[in-house]
Amino acid sequence: MEEKIAVFLEEAKAFPWFENSGIPNEKYHMVFSLYDACDGLWGMQYFEVWESQIYPLEDTAEEKIGDDAIDEIFEVVSDAIGDTVWKKFEEYIVRQHVRDDLEVRYELFDKMRRDMAWACVEKVLDMPGFFTMLAEIYKEGYFPCSWKGKYPSGQAVVL
Repeated sequence: MEEKIAVFLEEAKAFPWFENSGIPNEKYHMVFSLYDACDGLWGMQYFEVWESQIYPLEDTAEEKIGDDAIDEIFEVVSDAIGDTVWKKFEEYIVRQHVRDDLEVRYELFDKMRRDMAWACVEKVLDMPGFFTMLAEIYKEGYFPCSWKGKYPSGQAVVL
C-alpha cells in the first residue's frame, strides 16, 4: 500500500495545479467565481454527484483495506500536497482577481484534498473510477468543482 501511495503522491506533486483555471476549455463547463464553484446550483450538484461516488467507494475501501488505512491515506495525502495546493490556489485567486469570493476558499481547498485522497484510495485498491478521473482534471491544471448533467453523462464543471 505504501508504494502505491508514494507513486500517487509523486505524480500529484508534479501537477500544474490551477495553471489553466480561468482559461476556457470546450471539454469542460467553466465557472469563474469561487462562490459559483462552491454554492448555489453547482454546490447542490456537487453534493449529489460526489456523495453518490463516495459512499460505494468508502464501503469497498472499508471492506478491502479498513478504516485505519483510509484515515492514513487521507492524512498522508493532505500533508503531502496541502502546502503546494494552497500556494497554487492562492496564486490562482490573485491571477483571476476573485478576491470577492474568499470566504469559500477553505471549503474549496478541503474539497480538493478530499478528491485527491479518494483518488489515492482508488489507486491503492486498483479501482480507477470517478476520483481518478477528477485527478486527471487536476493534472490538466483545472479544478473540478461540480458536474453539469446527470453523471456519468454531461461534463465536469471546472474553475
